[in-house]
Amino acid sequence: MKKEALHTLHGGDLDEISRIYGIDKNKILNFSGNVNPLGLPESVKKAIAENTDSAINYPDVAYVSLRDSIAAYTGADREHILVGNGSTELISLFIKTISPKKAVIISPAYSEYLREVEISGGTAELFPLSEDEGFMLSMDKLKAVITEETDLLVICNPNNPTGTYLTCDRIRDILMHCQSTDTYVMIDETYVEFSDKEISAIPLAKTFGNLFVVRGTSKFFACPGLRLGYGICSDSDILDRINERKDPWSVNIFAEIGGRVMFTDKAFIEDTIELISSERKRMYTELRKFENLFVYDTQSNFFLCKILNGKITSARIFEELIKDNILIRDASDFPYLGNRYLRFCILDKKSNTLLLNSLRKCLK
Repeated sequence: MKKEALHTLHGGDLDEISRIYGIDKNKILNFSGNVNPLGLPESVKKAIAENTDSAINYPDVAYVSLRDSIAAYTGADREHILVGNGSTELISLFIKTISPKKAVIISPAYSEYLREVEISGGTAELFPLSEDEGFMLSMDKLKAVITEETDLLVICNPNNPTGTYLTCDRIRDILMHCQSTDTYVMIDETYVEFSDKEISAIPLAKTFGNLFVVRGTSKFFACPGLRLGYGICSDSDILDRINERKDPWSVNIFAEIGGRVMFTDKAFIEDTIELISSERKRMYTELRKFENLFVYDTQSNFFLCKILNGKITSARIFEELIKDNILIRDASDFPYLGNRYLRFCILDKKSNTLLLNSLRKCLK
């Protein structure tokens, strides 16, 4: 792989970065992966450690206890919940199930949405979030492109990589419009638990059958290796059709055990929200003081920044920071962004301060 391509690798590709740059991956400060800096909850570690012999058993194929935990955590009905091998599997299954001929994807966004639509034989229109509008969604413009020919609308809320968000009222407005055009709406809430605001669409799922909400546990509960995700939808026909396509036991026994515990760990959840909220405010305040950098407000656990000095590129910043074992995301490969955009997540206070100091030097 060319070194240039590493600038835009997914945050989980530490092994490749380690090989190319000759850095011990355990020494890399990964600001690219957007994973909770508190790490895997101790309650999950304990539950798995005490149940290693469970590997001799199959998980409950209906995942009743796991879905009960998710229901208590989210407020959704258990009957509206399905679980899968990470959110990516559920995104794929939902898109394959409804097989949209024409989709609209709010962009810049996760590339997997577009890929799955195209694999399913459909076409997708990328609806751009405008930099002039702070990457906030224009409702009037969106409604103008959602017609009776639109099968699917895809939204990430808060959006990755911009960190911008939609309130419940705005989501309800979108859902009502999409009901009138017979359009499904898939909302990816991978980062919603990091938000200070009540922006989840899950309370709307009971009312709107055209809504599919998908979440993962990789980021908030810091367990990308467990591969646990869940989807919420009140349309029983859609859920039945997805389950017909889904492999049985796609959630392994240790992910099931961990999932039953993590959603009840109130201390971990509260500690995460407190850390991210306080560091988000502190870092945003500091970043606004930087010369040659504009930082966008965010409701997630990461920041999108634009380099204002035209002579400095995001690739150059990437290369300078990796010398200090600091890994960020060069966001130039996201649609509608260019070679002056950076994305980095929030880690612990000490690491965040190190990043701020190193980034300040690179921008001079």
